[in-house]
Formats: sequence, structure tokens, C-alpha cells
Amino acid sequence: MKTAPGRPPRIPAFVVIIVSFHLLASLATAQPGSTGSTRFAPAETDMVLIPGGTFVMGCAAADGECFEDEKPARRVTVTQGFWMDVSEVTVAAYRRFARATGRSMPPAPTWALADSQPVTNVTWDDAAAYCGWSGGRLPTEAEWEYAARGGNESWKFPWGATVSHENANWDGSDGRDRWSRVAPVGSFEPNAFGLLDVTGNAWEWTGDWFDAHAYSASPAIDPGGPPSGTLRVVRGGAFNVQPRSLRVSNRGKFSPVARNEAFGFRCVRPVQAGQPAGAPSPLAAPPPTPPMAPPAGGTTTAGPEPAAPAAVPVVAAIPPAAGGAPVPAGSTTVAGARRAFPPAPGEMAHVPAGTFEMGAVRGDGSGFSDEQPRHAVTITHAFWIGVTEVTFAQYRAFAEATGHPMPHVPNWADESHPVVGVTYEDAVAYCRWAGGRLPSEAEWEYAARGRAGSVKYPWGGDIGHDDANFDGTGGRDQWMKSSPVASFPPNGLGLFDVSGNVWEWCADWYEERFYARSPAVDPTGPAEGKARVVRSGCWTSDPGRLRTSYRFSLDPSDSQVSVGFRCVRDVQ
Repeated sequence: MKTAPGRPPRIPAFVVIIVSFHLLASLATAQPGSTGSTRFAPAETDMVLIPGGTFVMGCAAADGECFEDEKPARRVTVTQGFWMDVSEVTVAAYRRFARATGRSMPPAPTWALADSQPVTNVTWDDAAAYCGWSGGRLPTEAEWEYAARGGNESWKFPWGATVSHENANWDGSDGRDRWSRVAPVGSFEPNAFGLLDVTGNAWEWTGDWFDAHAYSASPAIDPGGPPSGTLRVVRGGAFNVQPRSLRVSNRGKFSPVARNEAFGFRCVRPVQAGQPAGAPSPLAAPPPTPPMAPPAGGTTTAGPEPAAPAAVPVVAAIPPAAGGAPVPAGSTTVAGARRAFPPAPGEMAHVPAGTFEMGAVRGDGSGFSDEQPRHAVTITHAFWIGVTEVTFAQYRAFAEATGHPMPHVPNWADESHPVVGVTYEDAVAYCRWAGGRLPSEAEWEYAARGRAGSVKYPWGGDIGHDDANFDGTGGRDQWMKSSPVASFPPNGLGLFDVSGNVWEWCADWYEERFYARSPAVDPTGPAEGKARVVRSGCWTSDPGRLRTSYRFSLDPSDSQVSVGFRCVRDVQ
């Protein structure tokens, strides 16, 4: 049965859902696929209702091709019903998002993509940003497998024990599969939930971090993967893989900053409170749910054995702020969620209130006296912080809007590099124009740690040139001077370059012994001084100066080619 590209075919009458679902009371009247598809603004793509239920996740009992990261198989309950895109997000849908938000289209693959084909070459962040704009988020790994199985927990593939080119688009071509690359969505039969291309065509980003041993300790209720990691899970296989990678339990793992001609995605959307499970409001989208912050490092080439990560909580969205208006105090969001605030270009990540240990970590033999004593600090207020250091392009927007002079652009830098050559007052002026301020030293360290706890660097106890831009080159670090922002994996809150690249101005005056008398709640540094704190290290720094607790200071009138900044913004 063939349908027009981009249009989901009807679920064949002979498809029978074999598993017995334990549905939530709120979804008692909804059966898989019973509501057909529904269209939500602003994405205007079809979504199908997936009711909550219980299934066996991981290696199927009769599957002899499983990888170790798919074991042990275990019973998992997805407690909340959700809407899921019928197809992978298409080029046409992503273009609507790009036009509405000003975000760039991903780089074109080596072949021409039609509007009806899945958009590819998207990073994890691209996918998360689209889903947030559309009112949803990326699926957790458990949600993805639950939906892809379409009600059957014992088959290797969504339709049974074997796969052929009649079922899906994968390596080679034959039968219904006429495409050497991605196929138009709707070119193959859907699974029992009415979902297209859950096997083959394009790998699909999920919200989870990957951990090869996650299944051994995974919760039985709404698992969301580990809280941090270096690779994100992709699922479903692609047009260039063999059948072993198409199995519904197979877990792909890739760097979240990676782009690949075989990487795509689809979104999920929660069933809104008070909304009948089987009767959504067509084209009546609630405010978008901000996506979870991006990923962190590691690289893998597209291939058959990838693996999986952590879940993205569903929370109430924050309506866009107009003209730099503060975010309402009653708004809620998740750690690392992103949004942009006019007039400043660029995104900010949400940092919730909390308590952390500030200063040199135990066992850090590189710590200096001004990082002592290590002490508990409570940040009582949530705030937003720049996902990246402010770039030349962003600073130029400020200069053109206000008449503030532009600093000199070094001959090694372009608009995507962090702005440098700015004084403390220059940084303050930009942040004020952007509706914010410079971070306090405590806020900076709290955010830079990214919920990683007592470790020397944002990701652990060691650092290499795959992690950050610092003195010398090697691995991912190809730059003798500053690098374009976001060239390295982010921390656990999705913040880039909190170690290395350029020093970052903080609001605090510097005092060597301040930690001995620092307030335990919302410290802001001494009342006066001669030098301001800078943090993070830079492209000339040795690893000891890239430690999260390392403190340095500069005369506020200094403007150096290795010093930049990022801003914070209060939740009012």
C-alpha cells in the first residue's frame, strides 16, 4: 500500500496489538492508534497518541544478535501517555522552524533533499531546539523503544523476527526500497501505533545520555538514563546500516555535537493537563517546553552499535519574554533548558537554585590558597546563563544597536569566535543591554560545575585536548588561539567552553582570602577592590588553570586578546 510522500498511510486492518497494556486511568479510553493522528501548531506535523503502559525493554528473548548494552532486558512502565511525531521531522517542517526562529538550516548533505524527506545533518541541540519550539521535547530512550515496538515486546523488529527491503530503507536497495539515501517519509508501512520509519531511514536522536551499563541499574518506572555523559543515544538505524543495527532494541551512541547525513529525529509532546487523552485541540499549541541542555563530548562514527542516555523531564513552559522583559517568578523549567531573550542574540540555559561545594576539591593537589577553604554555598535564586561565551557576532549586534565601539577582531578569529579585547565595563554594558548582568563568582562556578559535584573539571578528574581549547593542540583542539564557540562538548547544563578558550569576566572584586569569610548564601565578593575576578582559563592556559575552582584576577580596565565573558539573567 503506497501513499503520497509525507502522508501517513492507514494502519492495516490485519495489524493486531498483541501485548496487554496497563493503562493509566487518565488514558483508559485511549487505545494505541485509536485516535488517528492530530496536528499541532506551530510545527503543523502529524502526531499520534501513545498511551502509557508496560513493556519489556532491551534484548528480545529470541534475539541472538544483541549487544551487551541492550542487556539485561527488563520490564519498564511508561506512566504517562504522550504524542509522538508520526514521521521523522521533514525538511519542510524544519524549514518552518528555521524561518520562525532565525535558526540556520543544517548543512546540506551530498545529495539534494526533498521537502518530504527527513531533515538530516542535525546535531542533538538542533533537534532539541526544534522540539522545544514545536511544544515538545525529544523522547526518552524508553519512550522511543516503547513506541517503536508498537505493542510487541518479543520481536527483533517492529513487525516480527526478520527484516527486508519491503519493510524499511536500509543498506542497499530492493523491492519497495528504491533509495540509496533517505527515503521520503511514508514510503513504507507504519508500525502498529501508526509510526513511520522507526526502523531505518535516519538515526533518531533521543533525550538520553548513553551509558553502556545503564540497564543494570535503570529504574523500572519512567527511566530517563544517566544524568550526564559524553554521548547521546540514537535509535532506529538508518539508510546505511545492516539489519543488526535496525533491531528495535539496538542502541546507537554519538557525540551530541556531531552532524551526519544519517542523523535525524522526531519529537514527543506530553498530554496536557485537563486535555482529554483522545481529544487534543488541533492547531492549539501550548507554549513550547524548553528542551534539555545539550550533550557532552566523545565521538563515534555512524555505525551499527550505538547506545543510550538520559531522559528529559516534561515541565511547564515559559512564554517568550518581549523586549527583554524578566521571566515571571512563577514560571518553571528544567536545569539546562534553553531559550533566547531579545534583544540579545544567542541562547541562555536555565540554572536552578541549589547548594554546592565551592573551591578546590578534595584531593586536588593543584589547588591554590585562594581556592581555600572549600565551603558550602547556597544559590537561593534560579538564573539564566549564556550557553556560550558572547561571540563577536553577538557583540556586534549590541554595538550596532547602541553605538558602543567594537573591539578589534584578531586575524585568527571570525564572528563565531568569542569576543575578546573587552574591558570589564564593556562586558557590563553588553549584559545590561541584553537585560542581564555579569555572573557573581559563585554563580559562575556553580553553573560551570554543571551538577558534576566534587571534580576538578566540569566532566571529571582529567582534561585533554578533546575536552577543551588550551595551551597547544591535539585531538579535537585544532586551534592555536581561540576556537569558535561550542567546538567542544558542553558540561552537564549544556554550557560550552567553561574550561578554556577565553577567560570570562565575573562581577566580583577579587580578594585572595575571601573564602575564609565568604557568606554561605548568595556570596557576591568583597565590597571593593583593585582587580575583578576572571574564570575558566583560556587558550594559553595550562590544565591547572582550567580547573573549575581556579581563580584569577585582572584590572577591570584591561582588554586582552584572551579575555571575554558571558552574561546571566535573573528569574524575577
